[in-house]
Amino acid sequence: MSPTTAVPAASSLAPASLRIVVEPEGALVLVDGLRSGTAPVSLELPAGEHIVRAEKEGYEPLVWSVNLSAGSRETLTGQMIALAGAASPTTAPVPSDTPPPTPPLADLLFQRAIIELERGGQCLEGSTQLGVRLWIENAGADAGPFVVEVNGAQVPFPDGLAAGQVSSFWVPGYVSGGENVAIADATGQVAESNEENNTFSSMLPIPTLPPACTATPAPAAAATTPVPPAPATPAPQPAAVVVREARVNIPTYPFAAFLRPARNEALGFSYQALDREAYEASNPAPRLVAYRTVIVENEYVALTFLPEVGGRLYEVVYKPTGHRETYRNPVLKPSPWGPAEQGWWLAAGGVEWCLPVEEHGYEWGVPWQIETNRDDGGVSVALRDSDAPDRVRAEIVVRLEAGSSAFTIRPRLENPTGSARTIKYWTNAMLAPGQPNAPSADLRFVLPDAVRSVTVHSRGDDFLPEPGQRLPWPVSGGVDLSRLGNWNRWLGFFEDPAAGNYLGVYDAAYDEGMVRIFPDVVTGAKVFAFGWQDPIAPDNWTDDGSGYVEIHGGPAPTFDDTVTIPAGGTLEWTETWYPVAGLGGLCYANAAAALNLSVAGGQVELGAAVTRPWSGQAVLLLDGQERWRRAMSLVPGQPFRFTFAPSTELPAQGHLDLRLIEQSGKTTAEYGMDYVRNDG
Repeated sequence: MSPTTAVPAASSLAPASLRIVVEPEGALVLVDGLRSGTAPVSLELPAGEHIVRAEKEGYEPLVWSVNLSAGSRETLTGQMIALAGAASPTTAPVPSDTPPPTPPLADLLFQRAIIELERGGQCLEGSTQLGVRLWIENAGADAGPFVVEVNGAQVPFPDGLAAGQVSSFWVPGYVSGGENVAIADATGQVAESNEENNTFSSMLPIPTLPPACTATPAPAAAATTPVPPAPATPAPQPAAVVVREARVNIPTYPFAAFLRPARNEALGFSYQALDREAYEASNPAPRLVAYRTVIVENEYVALTFLPEVGGRLYEVVYKPTGHRETYRNPVLKPSPWGPAEQGWWLAAGGVEWCLPVEEHGYEWGVPWQIETNRDDGGVSVALRDSDAPDRVRAEIVVRLEAGSSAFTIRPRLENPTGSARTIKYWTNAMLAPGQPNAPSADLRFVLPDAVRSVTVHSRGDDFLPEPGQRLPWPVSGGVDLSRLGNWNRWLGFFEDPAAGNYLGVYDAAYDEGMVRIFPDVVTGAKVFAFGWQDPIAPDNWTDDGSGYVEIHGGPAPTFDDTVTIPAGGTLEWTETWYPVAGLGGLCYANAAAALNLSVAGGQVELGAAVTRPWSGQAVLLLDGQERWRRAMSLVPGQPFRFTFAPSTELPAQGHLDLRLIEQSGKTTAEYGMDYVRNDG
C-alpha cells in the first residue's frame, strides 16, 4: 500500500476564549495593540498568536504572547509590580466624628461581547444582519435608569439593573478589523463605586454565517380528499451567498490637508497630488478613521470591499483555513510610489483597479460607487469609478456564487466619447497568503512552464538585466528566482506577453496561496516583490514591518503598452481568482482546479484542489503509461494529497502527467512535467 498524507477536513475556525485576571484590578488590557477592556475581562479572540498587554498607572506593564487554539478557553493571570518611587496607597486615619459610611453604590461593567446574528441559532432565518451582543453586569447595588452606547449607538435601560443582575442585549452593526467600543452609563445617570470599568473595547472575531434554515411546513388543513405524498427530499443545496455592511477603523495619516487638485488633460482624468514636502514637515501621525465596508461571503470565502478607498477588494479570507490571502496594511500611509505627477500611493492592501496610467493609476484612493445584485446563483458587486461622459470609465463586477471557493472579476472599460481613446488598465493584487500578513522566504511565484524568460520592469540589483531586457525564468545565473527567499533586492517583471492563462503565488511555509486565471485577450501578467536579503524598507508604506508581493494583470503586455477603445465602445473580460491550501505546492491551475506534482526521493508527490464539489478519478501517467488511478470526490477546502511510491524504482528521468477526469470522461485539469531524479 502506498503511503497517504491525510489532509484535515475543512471547518470553520471557532474563536477562542481568553480571560485576563490581574492584581491590582482595573488595568487596561490591550490585545494586538487594541484596547480590550479592563482586567478582569473575558474576551473572544480569533484563533492564532496574540500579544496581550496589561497597563496601569504606577505599575510596570505585563506582557504575554499566547497562541490560542480554535474553541479553546484559557486564562492569563499576573501580579503587577509598582514602579520605583510610585506613591503607594495609604489609609488616612478616620476621625471619631466621621459621618456614617455612604450607602453602597452600583457598579456597571461588561462581561463579554461577541458578533452574531440578532436571533442567534444554527441556521439563517430572516435577516442576515450581524451585530454586537453584549452582557452587562451590575456588580454593586441596584442601579436606576441608564444608557449604554455601543459604537456610537445608544441603548436605553429604562428599568435600570438590579444588584447582581446580568443582562444581554444586541445592537445591529459592528466594526470589522478594529475596536468595538461599548460604554456603560454613557450619559452619567448612575452613581457608581467604580467609574473606571465602564468602557469595554475589543476587536471581535467575525463568525461564519450558518446555512439558511429549512422552512417547516404548516399543518395541513382538514380535507375530504386524499393528501398527495410529500415530494422526495432534494439534495443538500450550498449555503446562500450573504451580503452585509459594517465599518472598519483604520489608523490613517492626515494627508488630506496636503492634497491639491490636478488634471491629466490628455486623458480627461482629475486626481489629487500630494505636497509631500509640506506633509512631511507637519510630522504627521495617524488617527483612527471609520470606513464603510461591504462584505460578501459564502461557506468558503469572504470578500470585503472598501468603497471609499478606490473601491478595492480589501480582503479575501479563505474560511477553511481562516486566513487572509490578501495583504491588509494596518495603517493608511502615503508611500513615495505611484504616478510621478501624483507623488503618492496608498498600499492599503487587497486588490485595486489601476487606470488610466501605469504605476497604480489615479483612482486607488477615491470613492467608487458600489451596488450589490443578487440572483439565484449568487451575488454580484458592481463598482464604478465615474459617470463622466468625457473620459474612459471603469466598471468592475466581482461575483461570488453559492458553493464555489472561486470568485470572478470582470473589468469593463467604457468609452462614452465620440472619438477613440487610449488607456492603460491593470488589476493589482497585493498578496500575503497565510496568517502573518507577510510572505515567507518560501513563497513561490507560479508561472506556466511555457514562460522561459520575462521582461524586466525595474530591479534593485545591477547584475540583473536592465529594464526592458529579457531575464531567464525561473533560473537565472544559477539562482531559482521563483523562490522569494533567493531574491536580493526588489524586482518587477512582465511575462510579456502572458502565456498559459494562469499566474499564482504559493507560500510553502504556510501551505497556502492564491491563483489568477485569465483569458487569451489578457496579455498582461506582472510580478513584483520588495526583495528578501536587502529589501526595500517597510516603513515606506507601513508602520509594523508587514509586507506583501504583487501580481498584476491587464489587457496590454507591459506598462509601456496601451489599449485603444473605439468611440462608444467597450473592452471587457472575466478572470477567475481563488485561494488554495493544503497541496504542499502549486504547479498548475485553471478555473476548476489547482494541481501540484513533484518528484522527491524516488517518490511522486501529487495533490489536487477544486473550486466546486467534484467527483471523478485522478490518474498518474509515467512516460505515457498509466501507473496509478483513484476514484474520489472532492469539495472546496478539502484537497487531495498523496505520495505515490512505485513498486519498481522510478526511472532517473522521464515525463509525468497528472489528470483529473470527471465521471463523464471529460478532463477537468491536467499537468505534465519532465523530471530528473535528484536523490542527493
